[in-house]
Amino acid sequence: MRLNLIFCASVALASPALAQDADPLAPLEPSATAEQPSAPAPQANTTQPLQPLTPPPPPKVIPKDWRGVFAAIGQGDWEGARLGIDGLPDDPLKPYAKAELFTAKGSPKVELGPLLAVVTEAPELPQAAQLQRMLVARGAVEPPAIYWPRPTVSLGSAPRRGKTRPVEGEPVADELRLAFEPYVKVDDGPGAEALYLQAYPNLSYEARAEAANRVAWIYYVGGRDADARRIADQGRLGATGDWAAQAAWISGLAAWRMADWNAAYGAFREAASRAREPEFNAAAYYWTARAAQASRRPKEVAPLLRAAARSQESFYGLMAREVLGMDKRLPKTAAPRDLSRVEALPNIRRATEFVAIGMRSSAEELLRHQSKIGSPADQRSLIRIADKLGLPGAQFWLAHFGQPGAQVDAADRYPIPNWTPYNGWRVDPALAYAHIIQESNFRSDAVSPAGAVGLMQVRPGTAGDTARSRGTSVSAAALKDPLTNIDYGQAFIELIRGSSATRGQLPKVIAAYNAGPVPVERWAYYDRGDPLLWIESIPYWETRFYVPSVLRNMWVIQGLEGAETPTLTALVQHKWPDFPQRRR
Repeated sequence: MRLNLIFCASVALASPALAQDADPLAPLEPSATAEQPSAPAPQANTTQPLQPLTPPPPPKVIPKDWRGVFAAIGQGDWEGARLGIDGLPDDPLKPYAKAELFTAKGSPKVELGPLLAVVTEAPELPQAAQLQRMLVARGAVEPPAIYWPRPTVSLGSAPRRGKTRPVEGEPVADELRLAFEPYVKVDDGPGAEALYLQAYPNLSYEARAEAANRVAWIYYVGGRDADARRIADQGRLGATGDWAAQAAWISGLAAWRMADWNAAYGAFREAASRAREPEFNAAAYYWTARAAQASRRPKEVAPLLRAAARSQESFYGLMAREVLGMDKRLPKTAAPRDLSRVEALPNIRRATEFVAIGMRSSAEELLRHQSKIGSPADQRSLIRIADKLGLPGAQFWLAHFGQPGAQVDAADRYPIPNWTPYNGWRVDPALAYAHIIQESNFRSDAVSPAGAVGLMQVRPGTAGDTARSRGTSVSAAALKDPLTNIDYGQAFIELIRGSSATRGQLPKVIAAYNAGPVPVERWAYYDRGDPLLWIESIPYWETRFYVPSVLRNMWVIQGLEGAETPTLTALVQHKWPDFPQRRR
């Protein structure tokens, strides 16, 4: 009994809580350090693993301007784009933004009502046709009328020389053309001639002229001028078409190199009489005038130059005009009287807004679209607007394509944007723009099959070398920015200008930009103190036509700016033109 009482007392002293359970009226111990009852040990959950807590969704970013809205659409942030559109005030870009959202790939399906509202408000949008099809798919019986794009046609282009089309419909000629290829690659004139002579009896006059032209050119670029003349003269007998003109041309060049001025005169004159391509025709007349002067026919020189000068926009036409003292500037029509009316059109107002927020490609799209849905009489106004907004890509397109009946000036084909590239101008801007016309037609997003990028078709590897020399870097995407692209394009021009291959002579610099400096150095053989003869003797046909085109572009641009053309003056004086000085 005593032992039990002692045990109970000791338990009560050691555990006040237990004592309270025994006697609800007993007071708790006043000690502040009394231990609290411990929680039961957690038991392992053997049936379901612990799940991580789901983080809260990030706060929705609502675009505060139109650039942000279009960025959201591009990133597939449909809800953000919708909220951004709803939160911005009504202006010309709002229906365009809605149309972009509704037609974006993967965007949520939009119901009939919102579609109907956009098409009704802005039937002139580029997306209007797609929106109308969506309306019909959603059951609209009579959707609102829209402005349908009309077909466009070519409005003309600058004259340029190109490869002559092969003779068609002759299987023997087709087989011979393929058989020539390995001989052309290794400049084997005798081997190619043997094939030509074997097929000769089975070819028409025109096919003979084509085959003879190919063989004669192998001999010509190899410096075998007598063989080139012999084959070219044989092949053009009886032929009257384009290949006869080409064979006569090679015969004339070979005779010129042999200082046989009379033979050169006759061959060039025949080429001029048969050539149908304006640039080639002007070239043949100009060289006939040179041969007439050399063969002491002075009275024939001026009439022949006037014949060449008829092609006012061609390389040789401009040179003939320089010799004759004629005006070389391309005429340009004054600004249309209704320019303000066209500027007030909804699509033009949108284009202006896009330029203001740096979305140039969308602005250019709107100008092109307006030319397809508006009046052909507005074409000149659209070109002036493109120039005013600094959209040379749109200007170039509008100067070449439009609805039947649209009128443009030849000068419109030569945009002169008021740009300053990063790191400033280091070459004459007219030369840079002349290259751009040939390289990309002022398409800043152009990418060639070889990977060259942008306006001046800059190779990312070459640009990377330049960037590393500057202690920086550049991406292929950055080269689509006009100011970046021109910076690296003119850096390459500076590099080849200083190379031993070009010696700073402009035609060779232009050739090296197209073909690279290594081939240009090999072509030094053709430099006989006559820059025109060197140009016409370039073995690569693309480069041979590229050099005169770039020079022509530069002279036209300089003329439109009211600048002097010293390189043109040098060429007509049979001098190598030096690299032009920077004018800005």
